[in-house]
Amino acid sequence: MEKNLNFGIGVDIEDIERFRSFDTHGRETLLNKIFTKSELEYCFSKRNATSHLAVRYAAKEAVMKALSAAGLEHVQFREIEIVFSERGVPLVKLEKPWLDKWQRQISLSHCQDKAVAFAMIYKKS
Repeated sequence: MEKNLNFGIGVDIEDIERFRSFDTHGRETLLNKIFTKSELEYCFSKRNATSHLAVRYAAKEAVMKALSAAGLEHVQFREIEIVFSERGVPLVKLEKPWLDKWQRQISLSHCQDKAVAFAMIYKKS
């Protein structure tokens, strides 16, 4: 099957409970391999850090899948950062200059026990 090199989508769903030990036991080494400093500060500033960690992890997985679907690889978790616009819209920052020509869209959601993210990337025209 040939990959579409102009477009990629990805989705991921995570069980929030899986991230509870990160919240309560502060597994800093693993957290620092996955999340940026500002992501960790944001998550742990919230009352329920676990759901925020889970949805960011789902977002990073969804972005990785979208990049892979477009034939783009070699991006690490910490090179993907989930931030918010001034209006509160989630955005994807990529720390790879060669990815600047790619537009990124992300949608995040979580409920009591699940976190989900949908990512889309496409070449800028």
